[in-house]
Amino acid sequence: MKTLLRYTFLPLLIVVIIFIATCLISSSQIPGMPEGIPWDKLVHFGMFFVLSSVSLIGYYRLYNENPPTLRWIFWGFFIPVFYGGAIELLQKYFFASRSAEWADWIADILGSLVATVIVIIFFKKRRYSGKNISL
Repeated sequence: MKTLLRYTFLPLLIVVIIFIATCLISSSQIPGMPEGIPWDKLVHFGMFFVLSSVSLIGYYRLYNENPPTLRWIFWGFFIPVFYGGAIELLQKYFFASRSAEWADWIADILGSLVATVIVIIFFKKRRYSGKNISL
């Protein structure tokens, strides 16, 4: 149990922070940003990039650097994507101070997808380069 908590604490903390930032803080409390860049979409992308990254890394370490690939992708990509969709539904139906947007969920999906690809490539290269080192 202690090992599981060790690798899930950070992803769960990020889940709580995302919930607070996207559901509990009113959009009127968010400072305005310069025009021309879709800042809110970049924030969604970044939040879910971080969530997927720490989930993938934690799951990788939980399974001693040899996770079952499909489960690894499920926990690191699909769960954050479902969570992003749930957040948008919560914003639409339960939090009147927030609004749901398809573009926000797409930004969440893209953040999770980019994180998944980068983390998997990083660990695959790391594993490959580690096996080819000889002394």
